[in-house]
Amino acid sequence: MMIDLWLLFKWIFLVTMIIFLIFFVFVMIILRIIRRYHKFPIPAFATRLIDNPWRRFIQKPKVIAERMHLEAGMIVVEIGPGKGSYTKAVAKKVIPNGKVYALDIQESVIESLKKRIEKEEISNIIPIVGDAYNFPFEDKSIDRVFANTCLPEIPDPIRVLRDCNRILKPDGLVSLCEILPDPDYPRRKTEIRWAEESGFEIKEKFGNFFSYQLNFTKKSNNK
Repeated sequence: MMIDLWLLFKWIFLVTMIIFLIFFVFVMIILRIIRRYHKFPIPAFATRLIDNPWRRFIQKPKVIAERMHLEAGMIVVEIGPGKGSYTKAVAKKVIPNGKVYALDIQESVIESLKKRIEKEEISNIIPIVGDAYNFPFEDKSIDRVFANTCLPEIPDPIRVLRDCNRILKPDGLVSLCEILPDPDYPRRKTEIRWAEESGFEIKEKFGNFFSYQLNFTKKSNNK
């Protein structure tokens, strides 16, 4: 009798997991269709769901930061900081005298990040409300720009990358990170094409199809 109950439990669990998986895949397909034709910023409340332990296990903040070849004193711009886990990892790498400007178009995201860094007494993260089409920085004044699962949310990513090209120093670097469950997830060759059309060339590739990070530098005739 106990064996029968155990088998029944296993079958119920298996069926439940299959139903959940089918539902998840269905939702992801619907979201991708919606996001393909109607781009909009991820709501501020959703940043807590997106920045979760599972994601940080796959996309480790410390590893993401290490791949950017950061040095003390560098000036970094992050597009779409969300909850700030990756912002903090980068900020640690540029101490002392370095700064991270965390830019988002949504004031609610920036206000939430301000509260977090004030609570944790982090002084070299500067949250700002801004437009990634027109960065509030001078030409050739930034060492690094990075965006983690953010660039594809923006309707015109090539326009964003062109302004990244403007603000980056000649030896600057753009680092883009993506993970597959994101409904806006683009293939690597798509982001490489966007970057090449914006005056960049690929320098390094990390990860795999499921989760990747790409580093770009300015083309030699664009420095």
